Amino acid sequence: MEPLKVELPKNVTDAITTAVFETFRSAQKSSNDEWPLYLSKKQACKYLNISNKTLDEWIEKEGIPYKHIGKTYRFNRNDLDKFMATK
Repeated sequence: MEPLKVELPKNVTDAITTAVFETFRSAQKSSNDEWPLYLSKKQACKYLNISNKTLDEWIEKEGIPYKHIGKTYRFNRNDLDKFMATK
């Protein structure tokens, strides 16, 4: 059986496309607004949805970007996003 093909008018497909892209942009913006630009180790684990042990391993072996000041770790959220894009 042949699948049913429905042709929509161009203005309808354009409206659907615009709505989808606007929804995606809005969701992306709101998800990033929940997090500060610089994350603590605990926040970075939560942001990446990984355990503290995994983060420690990535710091040691994978070269995940971070700043270490005294006993404090800080992770730039944008750098973490770039790092995860290479995984």
